[in-house]
Amino acid sequence: MSERELEAKVREGLRLTYRRVVEQHRRDNQPLIFSENGVVQFVDPNTVQI
Repeated sequence: MSERELEAKVREGLRLTYRRVVEQHRRDNQPLIFSENGVVQFVDPNTVQI
C-alpha cells in the first residue's frame, strides 16, 4: 500500500467517524464537546454541517 492510498483510507475513516459522532449526538440531543486553545467548547450538533 502506497503512502497516498494509506492517506486516502485514513481520511475516509475520519470522515465516516465524524459523521457517525455528529449523527449520534443529534439522536441523543447532546452537545459536541471539544477543546480549542485549551478552552472547552460546547457545540449544538444540529448546527454542524455533515
